[in-house]
Amino acid sequence: MKNIEFVSKVHNILKLNNKDEHTSRRFILKVGRDVAKQLIAQKLIDKTILSENNLYTNIPCIEFEKVDAKKCNIASFRLCRTLMKSKNPLPELVFGRGSSIRDVISLDGDYRFNFVDENQYRRNKARQHQIKNEVSIYLGTDNHLYIPDEEIYSVDLNVITLKTEEADKTSSCAEDSCKSNWEYDFICPDKLIETVTMATLQSLGITRQIREDQNPNNVQGN
Repeated sequence: MKNIEFVSKVHNILKLNNKDEHTSRRFILKVGRDVAKQLIAQKLIDKTILSENNLYTNIPCIEFEKVDAKKCNIASFRLCRTLMKSKNPLPELVFGRGSSIRDVISLDGDYRFNFVDENQYRRNKARQHQIKNEVSIYLGTDNHLYIPDEEIYSVDLNVITLKTEEADKTSSCAEDSCKSNWEYDFICPDKLIETVTMATLQSLGITRQIREDQNPNNVQGN
């Protein structure tokens, strides 16, 4: 489902209920994304939607550049023999790391990437024997990716972001596109789209009974 399809669906129901006089389409999309983000985050915690491939947006060719490790604001990385930082930040993710990012692949495919926090990185460094071809990767609070101790200049990966239009800005090999924001995918598992639609309508002032089987986690719009 595209953004325009989701918004049109909600907008048409609002019109039927005479609730669309002051509701812009951009606001409908924002509310729908907020509801979807809350529900997806909850489902990621209980690991019930990890197999939903349509949740993930592929971002190819994320380029990295070498930075001065000694000036890094991440204390654990200041003694790295080399430190790589993504040139562009990732789009806003549902979660900061973990299940929101998967399938990180270098161009040559020789490495297995392991997301770590600072504590895990220090523990890994203290090991006498490192796992062969395993590379640590870290997502900073600035939403940039960092690769310590390895000189890797480009990776592909899949992420869960509701702002799919921003993914093209992260990739260095994305084709120039004249697509509008409305032509991008509205990220939501197919089995949850009805719940998100109804919760969006409730947030916009439409009261409508949601069957229990459509809303198993009692997620309502705020």
